[in-house]
Amino acid sequence: MPAPATDATPQPELTADGIVAVAAAGHEAWRAVALSTEAVEREAAEQAVLRLYAEALPDPTPPAIIWCRSPLEAARLVVADGDEFGAPARDRIRDLTWSQGRTQLAERLGPYEFGRVWQAACGDLAPLMSTLITRIATAVEQQTEDAAERTALRIALTHAVHGQFDAAWLPLYEAAGLASGLGRMARSVSWWWPFENTVILTERPLALRLDDQDRLHHGDGPALAYADGFAAYSWRGNPLTPEFGQRLAQTSPEAIRAEENTELRRMMVEHYTPERFLKESGAKPLQEDEAGKLWRMDMGSDEPIVVVEVVNSSPEPDGTFNIYFLRVPPDTKTAKAGVAWTFGLTEDEYQPLRQT
Repeated sequence: MPAPATDATPQPELTADGIVAVAAAGHEAWRAVALSTEAVEREAAEQAVLRLYAEALPDPTPPAIIWCRSPLEAARLVVADGDEFGAPARDRIRDLTWSQGRTQLAERLGPYEFGRVWQAACGDLAPLMSTLITRIATAVEQQTEDAAERTALRIALTHAVHGQFDAAWLPLYEAAGLASGLGRMARSVSWWWPFENTVILTERPLALRLDDQDRLHHGDGPALAYADGFAAYSWRGNPLTPEFGQRLAQTSPEAIRAEENTELRRMMVEHYTPERFLKESGAKPLQEDEAGKLWRMDMGSDEPIVVVEVVNSSPEPDGTFNIYFLRVPPDTKTAKAGVAWTFGLTEDEYQPLRQT
């Protein structure tokens, strides 16, 4: 559960190690903020943004507040009605705080200690947050095939603050007594758009699913989903089209056999599990050698499907080994001959020095 919306206690006298220790103590709470799918408390979020505006802008008029269900809905609103919202204010509300904070910390700690503290406090969540921000932005742009509209959405995204996904750098800033207003916002909302006269706030996602390597991953629906239907599909960090993501959730032996793309077929088999696929397909083992195992599936009046089961010799980060199923000509007699065929070679010509 995200940490409560509280101000950071200034710690101007902390040493570098003290800042790291304070940031580390709040790491799990900030990770929970970053990955939260809980419904936002709108009243608290609105109070947080009004307070931030009062702190960041000189004599501001309280902005109008608009809620959107996703970054896509918000970006489209900016494209359609942005002229009515006043000038973008991200530079004054977020970017100035970020750059001034870096400068202050670098001057206070010195360049070497600053780099060490930044890595220690921000290094764990930074890659994940960067990936999520990029995936969301890419998914927003991919909602249209019109080049002009895509460019307009891309520009709209540059005015956004990333809310909960700013959790990579905010722990360090708060440990050092900086950026408390942005911290309140990160605890309150997902992406948000600050303009002089209007602020657009978005709800958190309904689903955000990762595998044990912190990669976006789900086989039975979107890995990231918002209330308006905006979603991103992913299998072990690999982006999927919505069409294939939906097919993956409904994988069957027939669908696997019909898929011609080797990589997509591998994902389908992995999701279905190789053992289940071979068992339910009526596959028969024909032969096995150092290259892999040869399987045959009879298809009635059509020609049989023959595949080679091969194991990638390079392990994944989690120590597992990917299994691939390579479709080969139906008259293939050995696994080695099948693998050789995928390289355009005969069995005798295929003499790998090292498998990869």
